[in-house]
Amino acid sequence: MIQSSRTYPIFPLQIKLKNITRLCHTKSIVTVNGKFPGPRVITREGDRLVVKVVNHVPNNISIHWHGVRQLRSGWADGPSYITQCPIQTGHSYVYNFTITGQRGTLFWHAHISWLRATVYGPLIILPRRNESYPFVKPYKEVPILFGNVTESPISSS
Repeated sequence: MIQSSRTYPIFPLQIKLKNITRLCHTKSIVTVNGKFPGPRVITREGDRLVVKVVNHVPNNISIHWHGVRQLRSGWADGPSYITQCPIQTGHSYVYNFTITGQRGTLFWHAHISWLRATVYGPLIILPRRNESYPFVKPYKEVPILFGNVTESPISSS
């Protein structure tokens, strides 16, 4: 779990290959910080989100912050070759934007080729401090993300 605070730390997302076993078969997949799905990113409405993505895999990559309103920060939206060049092998990119007028659970994911199949995770936007949700606070919050890693190949290679 990654959580922001008023100091706006730089959240590290390390893109790496990892062997996983599902249905008695082991295969190498692209993961974030060695996790599949990737880590939760937790922030608050009004906070600045600063995420450093380091690419350690042989594929180019970019991260899209699905559902986030990129007001005056369109370069941080993530679609490769549209709003940004992809992050090449051995390079990094720092996403830096403010969460404006949003709260709730969204998600982030790779935005190039087949990598979106394994590179994703929840983006949880809490209300500003001392403010409440526009509904009764839930007893418990549990993000549920679905993925499919089976015997069929994930990559095109």
